[in-house]
Amino acid sequence: MDARLSLFPDLQKPAVAVPLVTRFGDVSYIPGWLREAEAAALVSELRATTAFRADERMMYGRMVAVPRETAARGSGMPQPWTPRAFAVKERLDALCHTRFSYVFINRYRTGADSVAWHSDTDAMDDSRRMIASLSLGASRVFDLRPKANNPHHTRAIAVELRHGDLLLMRGDTQLFWEHRIAKDPRVRGERLNLTYRQSAADLTPCSPHPRA
Repeated sequence: MDARLSLFPDLQKPAVAVPLVTRFGDVSYIPGWLREAEAAALVSELRATTAFRADERMMYGRMVAVPRETAARGSGMPQPWTPRAFAVKERLDALCHTRFSYVFINRYRTGADSVAWHSDTDAMDDSRRMIASLSLGASRVFDLRPKANNPHHTRAIAVELRHGDLLLMRGDTQLFWEHRIAKDPRVRGERLNLTYRQSAADLTPCSPHPRA
């Protein structure tokens, strides 16, 4: 039996993509892309095998702790793929008609952890790079807002990402939009965010949209 089928028995279940941005960027949202039991098994695997690190950065003349923990797994990364993380990669490859090379993992321990407004520089440098962001664990609000150079959009977009939800960003999204996960004192649980990314060697020209 195909390893992907054994790890994710609903592989053939069609994904329903909800467009969030269609001009000056391309962002879509697929709720419940990974079923609850499958997502829980992936969380257990990553917790048991991943070494997270807590970084520091210079702010206002002093070093402060980055409000989340991070790790990287996959091709050329410090830690190799886990079986389930790799199975998700292959499933995303098929969904998005492309190849993902590695995954960054952000661990938001509670609602006190966050990431500030930013754009992902790798995809800003090459609009062929696609980012597939899988949410696991506690629900968190994902905010998108247009940059000053965005001539079409004036309003921010907010979507609550739940356990197993998938967000896809591609095209010029990073040039015209920025995003964040804000602090939320109401959130007590842990969230793992897996952002699957591409190296230059794995880029494919103008892949079609994920199948709806």
